[in-house]
Amino acid sequence: MKQLILTISLWLISAAMLFAQQHTTSFDVDGIKVIFKPTVKDVISVRMYFRGGVANYSAEQAGIEGLAVAGTTECGTRKYDANKFRDRADEYGIEIGGSTDYDYSDINMICVSKYFDQGWDLFSEAVMHPVYDDNELQLLKNKVIAGIKQEQTDPDAHIAQLVMRNAFKGTIYAANPKGTESTVLALPASVIKTYYEKLLNKNRMFIVVAGRISKDNLVAKIKASFANIPSMPYQPPTYEPPVIEGNNVLAEDKALATNYVSAVMNAPRMTSPDYTAFHLGMSGLSGTLFAEIRTKRNLSYAPGAYAANQQMPYAVMYVSTLSPGEAVSVMMEELNRIKASGVTASGLKELKSSYITSSYVKQQESNAITGNLGQAEIMGDWNLFETAPDKVEEVTADQILKALNKYIVGVRWSYLGDVKLANEAAAAFKIPVK
Repeated sequence: MKQLILTISLWLISAAMLFAQQHTTSFDVDGIKVIFKPTVKDVISVRMYFRGGVANYSAEQAGIEGLAVAGTTECGTRKYDANKFRDRADEYGIEIGGSTDYDYSDINMICVSKYFDQGWDLFSEAVMHPVYDDNELQLLKNKVIAGIKQEQTDPDAHIAQLVMRNAFKGTIYAANPKGTESTVLALPASVIKTYYEKLLNKNRMFIVVAGRISKDNLVAKIKASFANIPSMPYQPPTYEPPVIEGNNVLAEDKALATNYVSAVMNAPRMTSPDYTAFHLGMSGLSGTLFAEIRTKRNLSYAPGAYAANQQMPYAVMYVSTLSPGEAVSVMMEELNRIKASGVTASGLKELKSSYITSSYVKQQESNAITGNLGQAEIMGDWNLFETAPDKVEEVTADQILKALNKYIVGVRWSYLGDVKLANEAAAAFKIPVK
C-alpha cells in the first residue's frame, strides 16, 4: 500500500511539474483569439478552429462542413494545385488536413520547427485560398462516402451511430457530421465554397499553437496571413440536452459474430462543477465492468464505460457479447452498485493516478496539446484543460457518489446483432436505474 501511495504521489508530482514547465497563454491578434503553449518539443502543431459544428447547417446539408474543411487541404489552393500541395507537404514532412465533429471543425498542421515556414505557408494557403477543384472534390467525396459505408460494416462504428440516434433523436446530434451518401453527393463545389467563406469569420474562429516557436514569430505569421479575414456578428448556438429517464431499447437486426450493446446516460458538461467527479466515477464503473464481465464471467472481451465530452454530453456503458441478457444484467447490477456505494478511499487514489496519467501526462505531444486545449475552449474555456489535474486531486468520494446519482437517472439501450437474443433479454433491459 505504501508503494502504491508513493507511485501515485510521484505521478501527481510529475504531472504538476509537466504542466508548470510551460505556461499556456491566450491573446488577441487582429481580432483572432490565439491560445499558445510554447514547449521544448521540436514538433509544432497548429490548429484553426471553427465553432458550431452540426449547429451550423441543416440535416439536409449534413457533411457540408466536413467537405469544406477537408477540401481546403485536399482540393488545391490559389497558390498550389492539389498535386503540388501534396508534393510540398511530402517534401518537408508536413501533416495537414481538415476534420469535423459535432461541435466544431478544424484545419490542422504538424511539422518540425526547422520547416515551420513551409508548414505555415501550406496552412495559411489552405485557410485563406482554397479553390475546391471539381475533380479533386469528387475524389474527396468518394473518400468520404467510402468512410460512411465502412461505418455501416464496422460494428463498433455502427453501434456508435445507433447510440447517437437513440440518445439524441430530434436534436442536431441525430445527424452524422460526415453526412450520408445522398447528402454528400448533392453538394456542388459552389455551395461548399460559399459555405466555407461564411465560416471565415474572426468571431467564430480561434487558433491553437503548441511547440518550439516564439510568440513574436507566431504573432507576425498570423498578422501577415489572416488580417483580411472578416469580423462579423456571431451568436453561439444554444444546446438543450435531452433528459434520459426510464428505459428505452433501439435494436437493429444484423448477422454478426457477436452482439453489440451500449447504454447511454446523462452526463455533465465540462464547465459543470460535477464534471471531474463524474468522469472519475465513470472510470471506476469501467473498471468494475471489466472485472465482473470479462475477468469473472468471460462474457465479453472488452466491456467498459466512458463519458463523452461534448456540448450535449453523455455517458456510455458498452459490451460485445454472445449472452446479452446476462451481460446487461451485470451492467445494471454494477451501475446500481456504484450509485449506491460509490468508490472506496483506496479506489479513489488509484482512479486519480490512472486518470491523470491517461488523460494528461500521456497527452503532451504537440498535436494532443492543441487538440485538448481547443476542445476545452469549444466547451467553454481552454483553462478547463490546464486546471484539470488540480481538480482531479480535489475530488472526494462523496462528490463522485453525488455526481453519479445526480445525472444517471435512466438509460437508453442500443443493440446491434441477433434481435431474437435481444427479445429474450427484455427483462434485463427493463432493470431500472436505482
